[in-house]
Amino acid sequence: MQDHELIERPGRGWTPWKEGTGGSDIDKVWWAARCLHFAKLNVSCWFDGSDLVGIEHWGYRRQQWCMKRPPADHPPMPEVYRLERERERQEALDRIRIAAQTRPLAAIERTGKRQSAPDVSAVWNSGRQERAL
Repeated sequence: MQDHELIERPGRGWTPWKEGTGGSDIDKVWWAARCLHFAKLNVSCWFDGSDLVGIEHWGYRRQQWCMKRPPADHPPMPEVYRLERERERQEALDRIRIAAQTRPLAAIERTGKRQSAPDVSAVWNSGRQERAL
């Protein structure tokens, strides 16, 4: 596939170009499609079998996407796939939460103590003692 073939809309039976990233929108309709990223072209393409069903431009081009319109007899996403994708998303969120919680704990373990403001009473008492002298 060449760069000039990806710049133009592929032809009839395709949705119009839309602004932004369309990965999740394409995945909702073409649930069996697999995404391939072409970094040198700044393009991601979704293939259902050997058919090109979605294109997304990103990077130095403005972000836009289009996808092939599904046929009338296109099957909906099976419940098993939907549940699996939800589970994968939840696991990813859990990994992010765990990483966010362990970062401060690791910093505390490295320093051996919690990082806090200096003891205010010690500063206050030393100031009063200097004034008394």
